[in-house]
Amino acid sequence: MPDEFPAELKFCYWGNPILRKMAIAVENPESEETNDFIQRMREKLKEHDGLGLAANQVGCDRRVCLVAFPKEDDYSEIKALINPEIIESSDEKAIYEEGCLSFPALWLKIERPYKVKVRAFIHGEGEAEFEAEGTLAEVLSHEIDHLNGVVFIDHLPQIRRVLLSKELKRIAMEHNDL
Repeated sequence: MPDEFPAELKFCYWGNPILRKMAIAVENPESEETNDFIQRMREKLKEHDGLGLAANQVGCDRRVCLVAFPKEDDYSEIKALINPEIIESSDEKAIYEEGCLSFPALWLKIERPYKVKVRAFIHGEGEAEFEAEGTLAEVLSHEIDHLNGVVFIDHLPQIRRVLLSKELKRIAMEHNDL
């Protein structure tokens, strides 16, 4: 089945069912269509000024995400990861103040592994396995979660999600035209 990418990228917010969908592997990571999609994703990430963006956040069901990697003490090198997966996670955890572009103005303390090992096709570099820790591990975990249909509120205890229900409903109502 050939890769299909949407003609127009429309930003998706909480309440949009695509955020809960497991993304499909990209068949040809080096195709012109994949390259074009990644360039359009880069524009969306720049518009929203985030550290990461998953394809389902712009209405696409393929396993592609953009992640800002550290470069000279700044998270400024945006890499496109195709078909990424976390293959190892540390037992050591850290709590991060985390936001999500699909949940505007919502910041939550989320516990994630301090270190992860990732396997992915990195656009422009090829197949790779690499380790990340701290903020980069957090961002990678967050974006790969998106591709698995998992959002950051899923990492909260049930009671905390219940307490957020009004805010989540507000986000869905204000930002979606479903």
